[in-house]
Amino acid sequence: MQNTLLANAKELVKSSYLKLLFIFLMISFSGCQDKGFISTTYNEKLLSQPTGCLKLVLKPYSKEVYDEIKTLHDFDVNCTRILEIKYKTKIVCTSQFNTNKEFTSYLELNLLENNKSIYTLYKDLKDENITDEIIKGYKLLCKKINL
Repeated sequence: MQNTLLANAKELVKSSYLKLLFIFLMISFSGCQDKGFISTTYNEKLLSQPTGCLKLVLKPYSKEVYDEIKTLHDFDVNCTRILEIKYKTKIVCTSQFNTNKEFTSYLELNLLENNKSIYTLYKDLKDENITDEIIKGYKLLCKKINL
């Protein structure tokens, strides 16, 4: 009886290790794929409130990018709800700890109310057109806030 219990316990431990190994491998390989935007909600109550107007803030400011983005919405410079778009291109990472050197840009869209974070979309990019990615992120944000 004890031998049977011991054998069952060993099988259970062995299968648990295999499950953990499988989960670890899945997490490791999933980090190598571009899965789109990652979202974070900071204030569900403010996020669920209607968005009447939006102010646009670009960091860094680019007239070319601004001219493309301003066609998406009638942005209001006096609005307290802000769409802050941060991006950086042509990033060269020389860190030995960087596991994926294919990404050369990033994009972050932040929805703010009176400078308090409500919602964020983030995406690492490989040499994509930053304006096209901003438009994709904006459309995704619009779905989330029913704009």
